[in-house]
Amino acid sequence: MREKADSDLVRRQNRLLLLEALRQHGAMARVDMGRHTGLSPASITSISSQLIGDGILEEAHTPHTAAEGPQRRGRPTTQIDFNPKGANVVAVKVSIDGLELALADARGAILARRTSRSATHDADSAAFGKLVADEITALLTKARVPTRRVARVGIAVQGVADSQAGTVVWSPAFRGRNISVAAAIEERLGIACRVANDANMIAEGLIGSDRKRYGGTAAVVFMGWGVGMGLIINGQVYHGPTGAAAEFGHMNHLPDGPLCRCGRRGCVEAYVADYSLLRWASGHAATQPPSSNAIPPDDMLALEAAAHRGEPAAVSAYAKAGEALGFGLARLIAILTPARIVLAGPGTRAMPLIRPHLERALEQGVVDELRRTVEIEVVPIDTDMIIKGTIDRALRHVDREIFAHGPLKKGRELETVA
Repeated sequence: MREKADSDLVRRQNRLLLLEALRQHGAMARVDMGRHTGLSPASITSISSQLIGDGILEEAHTPHTAAEGPQRRGRPTTQIDFNPKGANVVAVKVSIDGLELALADARGAILARRTSRSATHDADSAAFGKLVADEITALLTKARVPTRRVARVGIAVQGVADSQAGTVVWSPAFRGRNISVAAAIEERLGIACRVANDANMIAEGLIGSDRKRYGGTAAVVFMGWGVGMGLIINGQVYHGPTGAAAEFGHMNHLPDGPLCRCGRRGCVEAYVADYSLLRWASGHAATQPPSSNAIPPDDMLALEAAAHRGEPAAVSAYAKAGEALGFGLARLIAILTPARIVLAGPGTRAMPLIRPHLERALEQGVVDELRRTVEIEVVPIDTDMIIKGTIDRALRHVDREIFAHGPLKKGRELETVA
């Protein structure tokens, strides 16, 4: 029995090695699989054949180009890739009074999207679970994909998420705390579900899009309706023991500073988030409770325009934001010294207004020798890395928890498409 158990473990590990190589590098020939995994040609042939037979992978014949050498010109090579029909995953992005959903195939290609303006603020666990389940059902109906084809649901949420418990510990999207999400989805739809912080999902998306660039140590800062951070350490997103690590936005900038949505005072977010910028520019008291409503994008565009025109209150708001962000990043650099810091989210549209003050705070907050080693870059605001990262993470869970074990089974039979 021990020998069989050991053999099964090695088999699962080798299948996962091959799946991870394909997930990271894309379609490739068997000879390249050996180079990326270290497995022997015989093992590659055996494992890839099993995975193809299980409907998880498929073959495609691609003609060689002249650039590959005259001796190979015109001779087809067999590429192995994920069978897009092998399984589906659903990504859900939760924001204040809004849901965005995407259905993806086993290669990560998005097949259908759905957006819903839904009141989340007063929802409890039961109401929110029903809301998300109904929206997922509507998405699948639109795409004509049966529920049994979906192997995983990933939910990205603003605020603090406990991925182990499947709960939203705190989020500006909800009045209440400890909103149970994953259990409700699993009970209603019978699909495994994982909840995560949205900034962590941006980090997952960046790794998936360019592992060479983001595969070391990096910090991803989301700026917009809130401020969050995804921390990449040695090529892996650091979630902490519960999934609530790297809450950069709720690190204190100044004691007894402006009131944050989390209920505390002086958080970085209370200077940098949309609601805080509007509060500063409007001349409202720093202790005024932030609105629980989503801020219309047009309001932020108007504020940016006012700052570009030189209106003092608007200019001052962005100066405070840059200073708070810069000193916060200076502390991060002093502790971690990441290779790069990535700024993402709709708030980055105002970087021309923020960056001079951010750079000045960095100069004051950390020694030059540490600062010079860190590259700061901005992700284009039209790049939805939250959805992409949620899909990528869901597919890696499918690889590890389903595909590595054998045919497509997960409590019940999923369709196998050979």
